[in-house]
Amino acid sequence: MRMDLKKDVVSLTDFARNTKQHAKELAAGGRVRILTQNGKASVVVLSLDAFERMAHDAEEYRMDLRLREALESYAAGEAGVAAKTVMGRLRERADQRRTKA
Repeated sequence: MRMDLKKDVVSLTDFARNTKQHAKELAAGGRVRILTQNGKASVVVLSLDAFERMAHDAEEYRMDLRLREALESYAAGEAGVAAKTVMGRLRERADQRRTKA
């Protein structure tokens, strides 16, 4: 995500005074705002789209790391976990997520 320092860095006071305008701009552009306090960066505000992209990218990265570890373990000769066991765990997790929602 590219940042435009002239647009994306604002004071906390300015953000508080013009919250509706900043929120509108953030939502329209899927961008971030860095809020400063006493001249120093202190808070980052994200549009929902920007947050969802960042969360998705983080999850993809985490899954890539897990897959890489599994492949390295397999290449090292480790047996791993039986498919039946893995599928059972996945079903349990899916059931837990459904009951939370």
